[in-house]
Amino acid sequence: MTGAPAARRVLAHCNAGHDFGLGHLMRTLAVLEEALARGWEARILGDLDAAALTRVRRSLPAATVTGVPLDRVAGTLAGLVADWRPDVLHLDSYWLPADAVPAAAHLVSNVQDAPFGERVADLLVDPNLGAEERLARPGLGRHHLLGREAAIVRSEVRRRAGDRSPAGVASVLVVLGGTDPHGLTTRVVAALGHLDADLRLTVVAPPAQRPGLEALAAGSPRRIELIPLADDLPGLAAHHDLVVSAAGTSVWDFAHQGVPLAILAVTENQRAGYLAATAAGIAHGLGLPPHADLDERIAELGRTIVEPGALGRSVSAGRALIDGLGTWRIVGAWEQLLAAGEGSGRPAPDLAARPADSEDAAVLLEWRNDPVTRASSRSTDPIGWAGHVDWLGRVLADPDRHLFVLEDAAGPIASVRWDRIDARDWEVSITLAPQARGRGLAAAVLSTAERALPEPGPTHLLATVHRSNTASLRLFARCGSLPHLPADDAGFLTFARWHW
Repeated sequence: MTGAPAARRVLAHCNAGHDFGLGHLMRTLAVLEEALARGWEARILGDLDAAALTRVRRSLPAATVTGVPLDRVAGTLAGLVADWRPDVLHLDSYWLPADAVPAAAHLVSNVQDAPFGERVADLLVDPNLGAEERLARPGLGRHHLLGREAAIVRSEVRRRAGDRSPAGVASVLVVLGGTDPHGLTTRVVAALGHLDADLRLTVVAPPAQRPGLEALAAGSPRRIELIPLADDLPGLAAHHDLVVSAAGTSVWDFAHQGVPLAILAVTENQRAGYLAATAAGIAHGLGLPPHADLDERIAELGRTIVEPGALGRSVSAGRALIDGLGTWRIVGAWEQLLAAGEGSGRPAPDLAARPADSEDAAVLLEWRNDPVTRASSRSTDPIGWAGHVDWLGRVLADPDRHLFVLEDAAGPIASVRWDRIDARDWEVSITLAPQARGRGLAAAVLSTAERALPEPGPTHLLATVHRSNTASLRLFARCGSLPHLPADDAGFLTFARWHW
């Protein structure tokens, strides 16, 4: 009797503590939580102080954790890869040299905040808004998850996401990290104390700033409660009307949760995320280093929070932007990349793509009404001639749609349509001629149509496939598309990949 298949294994590396902050660890814990829920085994290795080790053991008791000093991480990592043989090596660190990544890892998954933490990887993850626009070296990754699709949101945040309709501000949570090396927490609390508003403040007090914050609290007519860094920030935030946060990983948590937000970039590696979040309207901006204008920006915040609807607009923008599926996509990508085959080995046929025109109406209708084609479509009903001609005219006239006919030496063999979803997203629809099926042409059809798409890169190419359509599922997996959305009520899944 054959036993159950062995569980997949992931070895994650990150560092956390006074010298590193907690952002890398929190991202890693969120990803591993998803992996463990899917039946994976997980280990964590890094320079982790006592508080970080405690947090790991409390958050993920099923994971094995090893803390070693930074100068021993590379050697210990190589030994663990050789001995434990993980399926995935997941890296979220700025401090591991690129040449220290063990070559024996089956699949390397790397989280970067470009240009911080860049290294060669099978899966390149940059979870910062607008990462696709700023990615200077896409060639470092064979596959990519970028920007809002990769925003890493913890499960407790997803559970707490709900409908909030803030009408005003009475309580403010200030959390700029457990270390805040530049002393911005004290400056923010002092400036909030000068606002002409009756605010109650809850402040996550970095140990080095606690004496100064205690003095501020003692001399203020407002209620100022000082607390250590909380394990359940989402739960704490849910009881406040506004959160003032560093522009780090927690921004995506708060945005998905629906918490009104004001942010500032505490360090340079938060600059890009700060600019993208404020441009997207999900947070009020309190500025960039060196924060010479911090008092003025907080005074402006004081004027903004009394504006009717201001907080509601930012909350709506945040919910719309961050869907909370980042960890699902990362672990789903691991599983698909580990399972995907290398293709049929057949030589790619030489195909040409030309824009469709009205003369193609008859053959396009014939292909569309073929029973096999209809069985895989959202609408399985046959299409009539008049409706088809009207549809074709609209498609050909629409600048946000591109319809191509693909041909080999013998003539037309497929049609491919691209529909714009938003500025970067294009969804593909492929129809093979009945006589072209079974010839191994689908991958060549897709790659030829991708090259024909007349849009400047990077483009995010989406495909919607019914879960029963095993041929198309294999096609998109083999061509590098990654899981993007789970199956909807009708059984259609969405896959995506970045194209330059």
